[in-house]
Amino acid sequence: MTKAVIIDDELHCINRLTGLLAPAYSNLMTVCATARTTEEASRILAVEQPGLVFLDVQIGNETGFDLLRRLPAINFAIIFTTAYENFAIQAIRFSAIDYLLKPVDPEDLNTALLRFQENAKQKTASEKIQALLQNTQAGNAMPRKIIVPTVSGFEFLDVSQIIRCNSDINYTTIYLKDKQKLVVARTLKEFESMLAPYSFFRIHNSHLVNLACIRSYNKGKGGSVLLTDGTELEVSSRRKDEFLKKLAEM
Repeated sequence: MTKAVIIDDELHCINRLTGLLAPAYSNLMTVCATARTTEEASRILAVEQPGLVFLDVQIGNETGFDLLRRLPAINFAIIFTTAYENFAIQAIRFSAIDYLLKPVDPEDLNTALLRFQENAKQKTASEKIQALLQNTQAGNAMPRKIIVPTVSGFEFLDVSQIIRCNSDINYTTIYLKDKQKLVVARTLKEFESMLAPYSFFRIHNSHLVNLACIRSYNKGKGGSVLLTDGTELEVSSRRKDEFLKKLAEM
């Protein structure tokens, strides 16, 4: 039985989440405590030693990240909760940690808890959180580390090391500068959403490329690009104009 703690500064949010968890998930976990401030949360976490924490991104004048940085050790999994799609969500997604948008949807909660059960076997919660805290350090305008699930577990990647991503239906192959390639059970659309702010562009339905890794562009109907790893890829004719515009902005 997993002990869970809910940390949120809004009582109605705590009540909603508690109501969704019990009795539907009584065989999986029990909510052993709740907290509405980071100070209260620190005390509770030290005493209860939970396996899972539902952590609000914004807690009063502080954030859940502030709380995590003050803890001597993090020995629990986290599912973040937030009312807003913002920079924090990008950092959380990069760290392969689940989050729930408020008001919490029962289906989203179920999906997050299923992933929690699966990931419990991987024992990578601490590493994910450390990557998240690095990505949210003061002064970091944008997260730089991305965690991707692979067949054997998880890989921690620096975004700048990614040359391109290729689609294979519900899987994506990531090609890195060190010649390594990883097959990930995520769609190319998901990577496009995460990496577009980092000068990645989807030149074709099957290809997402790091614009910084383009060696040359060859004209044609759509044209093609030669990448720094020697790969030549076609540019879709309908994406050509936007692609050239992006190149000109670099």
